[in-house]
Amino acid sequence: HALGEMGCSMALIQLVELPEKAEGWGHILDVEAARSLPDLGGAIEVSKEPEGVCLAEIETDSGRRVYVRAGEEGLLQEVAVLWRMQEIYPGDVPVRRVNPGGPTRLANGEALVAYRGFTPKELVEIVQAGMMLPAGITRFRIPERVLGVRFPLEKLESGDPETRDAELRAFVKESWEANRIRYYGEPVVLFE
Repeated sequence: HALGEMGCSMALIQLVELPEKAEGWGHILDVEAARSLPDLGGAIEVSKEPEGVCLAEIETDSGRRVYVRAGEEGLLQEVAVLWRMQEIYPGDVPVRRVNPGGPTRLANGEALVAYRGFTPKELVEIVQAGMMLPAGITRFRIPERVLGVRFPLEKLESGDPETRDAELRAFVKESWEANRIRYYGEPVVLFE
């Protein structure tokens, strides 16, 4: 969409196989914000035991766990609850995202909100309903994800797609031969 706004008729894409489920991110919040979830009303149910489809699991710095689910059944109701949950996030502080399955050490006064994953079919249903999930809830891990391709933007503005594809292949070949492509097989940490 952004490229279209800039007047480009083409975009670079990387084709990938979708996994069975998009993973969920974990968000680290102030524990007081997490405690305000029950105050959001009947649309959100908070329990001490996981029941049915849980949208999120919240763990406090003391190890206490609570589970969040929508008060009404249905995927679109779940999306609405996720947006309501975002209301408790402090607006002036960036959200720290973590892998909820990995080791996370919570500092005093922090809580980890671990979101459930969604299947690609569920994500399509959400989009077709004209909705979207709040930012930073789902993620797809893409093996050998390609980043930082510096193909000239003006080549995406117009032209014959087959010609542009040939130019892209030549660009990649030239970059490879000039040793300007690096492969990292290990995890990478990015400062955003």
